[in-house]
Amino acid sequence: MNAVSHLSRTNYQEVFVYANDIMVIHDMDTGEILEANRKACEMYGHTIEELRGMSIGDLTRNHYPYDTEGGLARVWEARDSGDTVIFEWVIRNAAGRETPVEVSLKRITLNGIDRVIAMARDITERKEAHAALKERERYYRKLIESSSDGIAILSADGVIRFLGPSIHSLLGVSARVLVGRSVYAFIAPENVEPVRDALRSLAPGASVNLGYRIRHRNGTWRIHEARCRNLLDDPAVNGILVNFRDITERVRAEETARARELELSRIARISTTGEMATALAHELNQPFFAIVNFVAGCRRRIQSGNFSAGDLLRALELAQHEAERAGRIINKVREFTCNRTYQRQLIDVRTLVHDLADLIALRARQNDVTVAYALDDAPCEIECDDVLIQQVVINLAVNGIEAMAGSPLERRELHISVAKRANGNVQITVADTGPGLPRVSPDRIFASFFSTKHAGLGLGLSLCHSIVDTHGGHLWVTSAETPPGTRFHVMLPRTAGA
Repeated sequence: MNAVSHLSRTNYQEVFVYANDIMVIHDMDTGEILEANRKACEMYGHTIEELRGMSIGDLTRNHYPYDTEGGLARVWEARDSGDTVIFEWVIRNAAGRETPVEVSLKRITLNGIDRVIAMARDITERKEAHAALKERERYYRKLIESSSDGIAILSADGVIRFLGPSIHSLLGVSARVLVGRSVYAFIAPENVEPVRDALRSLAPGASVNLGYRIRHRNGTWRIHEARCRNLLDDPAVNGILVNFRDITERVRAEETARARELELSRIARISTTGEMATALAHELNQPFFAIVNFVAGCRRRIQSGNFSAGDLLRALELAQHEAERAGRIINKVREFTCNRTYQRQLIDVRTLVHDLADLIALRARQNDVTVAYALDDAPCEIECDDVLIQQVVINLAVNGIEAMAGSPLERRELHISVAKRANGNVQITVADTGPGLPRVSPDRIFASFFSTKHAGLGLGLSLCHSIVDTHGGHLWVTSAETPPGTRFHVMLPRTAGA
């Protein structure tokens, strides 16, 4: 039994001496160091004999709370409570180097005498990691606080769980007022269901871009765009992360620019029509002259009494036909120059080009140009504003007609084709037999105010490029060698149903 007891004491002593943590035994009343292990001597830079003559304050910063008084208070707490007392402390070695440690104090009995044992572990790495984490938190908090964009975290059912401070500048209200409330209470009624459906159907980890109107504190509606990411399965977030910004002014600026572009387009259409005034007058003069002749003939026959109902009916039918012909010409001009908003609808480009044939023919006859069409047999449907696309076609056609003014009469040919590509896109090509491209970069041809005509404003091709770009298409030009000439190509994207 004594041998076993001796062996046990020997084992405990070895554990104490060779432990990887600092181990120190204190007198529980005075705090005096009675014993210390190798790790303690190593960390403090003192021998056991030196440690026995030092106070707790000598082994730390020696100013409150890291001093003898503070250390004794902890020792007495462990003595009086009988519980384990755990706290963070700072030790200082003989060279003055400080090390943060986590200390555990416990009252024990050694050889029948009550003592307090202190076990301390170096927590430098933990402290550094914690400091780095705090710094990263400060960094990201600063980013969020400094960002003009908003950030929010929503629950699965749209309840606001977190809002960045920028919400005050975006909506005029502090984050604490909105947290805990449903985001759908502030979104415009027409946007609630689309936004709700988009968030509900968002797969874990997936993102979606949304646009909606939301009410400002002053009662006005603001337009926001947001990117939402489903992080409900991420324990660090446990919500839908929303980054959003106010785009009201941008949308208004785009609407203003679009309105100006539409007005400029209309002015260009009126200008194009004005250039055809002589041809229009000539074209309208023929049906009007025929109408006058038919009506005058009917009047003379009625006055002479030498008429039949059949003859009069036939003459009136011919007059009606000529009036309808004149009406069609006037309607085409009116539709082409009308002032209207931007409207997209499903249109067959073949029909669109066919409806322009009379107007293009008017301009072509002025310059003795022959016009030929090659329209695809298959439907060429796209979603577009028909008047704007017609403007592109007629501008390119007029440019081609005018480019052939110096060509021999027998070579003045304008070819207009519409073809459906394999991917469903529709290509319009307008080709002339003029002198070809000017010696400039092809990109410069589409710049505003570029013109090869002496009196030209240089807006036609620039407008064409802008209109095609608005429709998500592409406009480019190539030069033909045999026969010489210029070809303008317009590629317009198909629609989902095409």
